Amino acid sequence: MKPNRTSLDLFSVAGIQIAVDYSWLFIFALVLWSLAAGYFPHEYPGYARAQYWGIGAVASLLFFASVLIHELAHSLVANRVGQNVQRITLFLFGGMAHLSREPSNAVAELKIASVGPLTSVALGGVFRLLESAVEGAGAGSLWVAMFKYLSFINIALAVFNLLPGFPLDGGRILRGLLWYRSGNLRAATARAADWGSGIALGLMGLGLLQIFSGALVGGLWLIFIGMFLRGAARSSYHGVVIEHVLGTATVGDLMVTNPSVIPDTLSVQEAIEDHFLHHGFGGFPVTRDGRIEGLISLGHIKHCPSQERAQRTVRDIMRSADTAVTIPVSASVSEALQKMVESDTGRLLVTDGSRIVGLITRTGITRFIQLKTQLEEEPQ
Repeated sequence: MKPNRTSLDLFSVAGIQIAVDYSWLFIFALVLWSLAAGYFPHEYPGYARAQYWGIGAVASLLFFASVLIHELAHSLVANRVGQNVQRITLFLFGGMAHLSREPSNAVAELKIASVGPLTSVALGGVFRLLESAVEGAGAGSLWVAMFKYLSFINIALAVFNLLPGFPLDGGRILRGLLWYRSGNLRAATARAADWGSGIALGLMGLGLLQIFSGALVGGLWLIFIGMFLRGAARSSYHGVVIEHVLGTATVGDLMVTNPSVIPDTLSVQEAIEDHFLHHGFGGFPVTRDGRIEGLISLGHIKHCPSQERAQRTVRDIMRSADTAVTIPVSASVSEALQKMVESDTGRLLVTDGSRIVGLITRTGITRFIQLKTQLEEEPQ
């Protein structure tokens, strides 16, 4: 999978692509600075500045390696129980395994959710053993301090993730238990998300108290984490509602079978006048000799300078029909939505084997969700 414009692919593990969101660079720099210029010099004075920065860099890398291992544990268990995790992204507030859909049952949810904190606890134990080993070997106290810090931070990560608020691991465990008891995923998600919102508000309140007590940076950090968790709880619940509304609908059910197309030899200006303004659509398939070769959208046109639009052709600025913008006709609509997000596009070309047979758009999916939601509403 190609990286989108907000993340960078690094490597793959067991078929799972590892990527970093560009926001991760900020938190990495913040962790490195707090360790090298704050924690280690304060707790273990008397060393050269270069030593503090060196040990801080190693500790920061191992900390994020721990976060990655935590997410890999989720992903490997998810794949074992029938999920399809192909990507993990490290970002500002930690890491995220991209599940293709919700777990098939409550037991699968409990297995996927619980393995993360267990992995962090195990990592805390490993670093504690390393701390004892290097201390016994007579290594410098900075190395002992580093492994002590990593042991503590992994245990702290496990404890934090066990808070019973969705979408934290503890919230997912709570959802799994409620789901197992009631058999209703949507209701279980709603209750777990409410817990998540409550915990988020508590973190923000604690952050305000810290600010008033003089701990500005720590207080702001808790507020940001609380805001993120509250938004994630809401969006996760909405995602479950959307998946419930979509049901078993496939791409073939919602696709446009004979979409309006634009020849690749047309100038960008002609495409604007004869197609975008005439039909009012936000994008079109692009054809060459009757065969669909790619997609062009308003976003591509916006990046083409107005003075060049009469000379440049549609083929010059279109997005080629690669795997990032194609999807099988049998795929679920939920998979199509996820792929649109990952590929930063509002439409996908639908394939049947090697043939392109239609087009599915985010607008069309949204309209379907709105209509189905209205039809399922209880009469007043």
